[in-house]
Amino acid sequence: MLFFVGLGLYDERDISVKGLEIVRSADVVYAEFYTSRLMGTSIERLEQLYGREIRMLSRSEIEGEAEWLEHARERNVALLVGGDPMI
Repeated sequence: MLFFVGLGLYDERDISVKGLEIVRSADVVYAEFYTSRLMGTSIERLEQLYGREIRMLSRSEIEGEAEWLEHARERNVALLVGGDPMI
């Protein structure tokens, strides 16, 4: 299953409680920040607070042949994006 998790607008602490639960329980966690970047944090700070490795995806990986999306057929995948929470 694929979960889109909005991280809020500024830093790693803007995530909702439900979003954090999804991130911590997902089999794989990806992030894309080309459409909206959290200006008050870094990927390292996200990983530290969330307790998970986060794999960054480029624009071409999101919009092209999305190999990462195939993982969601058999595993729980969280895609982190900047912006309001949208679980």
